[in-house]
Amino acid sequence: MNLNTVVKAYRTPNDEGMMQHDARVAVDKLKAAVAEDPVNISHIAAACNELCSVCNSGLADRCLAAKCGAYDVLMSVLHVANAVVLPSLLSLVDGQPDILEVQGATAIVNILRGSLNSTGVVVLALSVIHRCCILHEANRQQFVALDVIPLTANIFSTHRGHREVVQVACAVFTALTLDDDVRVPFGKSHEHAKAIVIEGNALDTLLQLTSGIYSV
Repeated sequence: MNLNTVVKAYRTPNDEGMMQHDARVAVDKLKAAVAEDPVNISHIAAACNELCSVCNSGLADRCLAAKCGAYDVLMSVLHVANAVVLPSLLSLVDGQPDILEVQGATAIVNILRGSLNSTGVVVLALSVIHRCCILHEANRQQFVALDVIPLTANIFSTHRGHREVVQVACAVFTALTLDDDVRVPFGKSHEHAKAIVIEGNALDTLLQLTSGIYSV
């Protein structure tokens, strides 16, 4: 058992004598905000901020939040307020990329594809992709299958003057070429590196950036 995933902090029982951890309370508040009709973005934003704060406390808190259904509820409202939801999702998947599934990966790539003019959303979406690819070969292959390589290469060209976008895009390409998932005997790091150079033509862009042709 990994003790890093066990919540060891004591919480004072509520009036009913129940001891509820901050992660469970935060997830319940988010569920309540998402269930409101009509949807109130400010309530969702407040609940997401609280969940994000809890998840930033440590891996144990993130694991408990995931067990309480945080991922599903975040994905259910991602299309409504992606700029609000993505920071919480980014924190939630830190250290537990297994919670991402095909529909979630597809949704994130679609948001990235549809938000190329919003650098804030681009940075957040790329950051989620990067974090989900660390120590997870299946996620890397899934994102490559969703054409994240040419999409990220296009972002290089579109936002080549934006330092933070370039940095996180480079981080995504780096993550796609890792071979760090011990559960997989043979990954596709070499195939991904080749695709980055050939399909994305990223090498030329990177060389131009490092040579100062583009100002970052």
